[in-house]
Amino acid sequence: MAAVAGLLMTTSFISLTSFGILANRIAVSIGVNTHLLTVLGIDSFSIGLFAAFFLGQGGLFDNRLKTGVLIAQSFLIVPQLLIPLIDNLWLIVILRFFQGLMIMMLALFSIQLEGWFAPKERAKSLAFTLGAISLGSAFGGILGTVLGSIPWQESYYVTGIVMLLGAIIYFIFARDAPFQKRKSLEGKVTGHKSAWKNPMTWIMGAIQIPLAWTLFSIGGYLSTYSNFIGYSISQSSSLIVAWGLSGFVAAFVGALVGDRLSGRASNNRDILRARLRVMTVADIMMALGIILIIAIGRTSFYVLMGAAIINGFLMMFPPNYWALPGNIFPYAMVGAGAFGMGLISNSADAIGPLVTSSLISHLGWSGVFIIMIALTGFGIALNTWLAKSKIKLPEDSGNTG
Repeated sequence: MAAVAGLLMTTSFISLTSFGILANRIAVSIGVNTHLLTVLGIDSFSIGLFAAFFLGQGGLFDNRLKTGVLIAQSFLIVPQLLIPLIDNLWLIVILRFFQGLMIMMLALFSIQLEGWFAPKERAKSLAFTLGAISLGSAFGGILGTVLGSIPWQESYYVTGIVMLLGAIIYFIFARDAPFQKRKSLEGKVTGHKSAWKNPMTWIMGAIQIPLAWTLFSIGGYLSTYSNFIGYSISQSSSLIVAWGLSGFVAAFVGALVGDRLSGRASNNRDILRARLRVMTVADIMMALGIILIIAIGRTSFYVLMGAAIINGFLMMFPPNYWALPGNIFPYAMVGAGAFGMGLISNSADAIGPLVTSSLISHLGWSGVFIIMIALTGFGIALNTWLAKSKIKLPEDSGNTG
């Protein structure tokens, strides 16, 4: 179940970097400025990443997880197959927004895999899906290079077919655990529980804002920055591949360490503190990579690649973050809580690339990276505060087993 979810996320995130790599050829084809298309295409996708969590925070998919995945995949694949047929800038921008809605699968898979794995194993299971964000970005870079000799429209069709195959495999093999089946029956009796009155929804949402801001800004603009400082398109593609692969490895490293620490915990509070320690290390690696990118990235391409690889270890964060809903929310609120904290944290997806594109135009790249570093400091401080706080958590029965 973890493997098929990870495969689906990998094929889905091909769309993140394939657009950036093909944007120049798309722009020439439809007769618009490349920078305008890149900025609007990335920003609309990022706003979709934020809007996606509105779809589930009201409990719509609490008991219909695979229905939610089907809707998310439709938002992703249908536009991928339509964009090559369109020569209008604004229609492409709208379709990119719909593609961003697929990020709702993060919350859906967090809930779905929770039913199959105990708390001390949940991050490992989620590493397949969350590491796939970076792995899919890497594959997008590879495909963008491999398919560079054919028209961009055909490249889009090929990536669309790859996404469709990933979805078919998922729906053939995916199963809800007995946990979800019981929850579905109980949910019809107890009804949806709002998570907005629970302070953990807001706190956990805020904790992931620095990661979300950096992850999707770097994923969307790293190749642009590489071109800006003088590296070739092929080098920029290789850079994205290296960053993506390091993130995939980092997701498993973070998951293994987080699960190991959680396995020693005896209650929900100790599990939370264990995972916060790994999330803090991920924030530190994220900041270090950004500092090296801006400070010495111009020295040589391999220095820039090394800095990007270090930054890729920010992916130690998500498996531990998305493993926590079952430990920090009451049983009847897990689904709503996961979508709620995703909605708050992914507000950075909508704002980050918009701010990044504006800063690139007016203040240059230094301002872009300084904001990322400042946000990382905020994340580390909030992690430290939560680890020491006495905020109320659910009783351990039913949540740690």
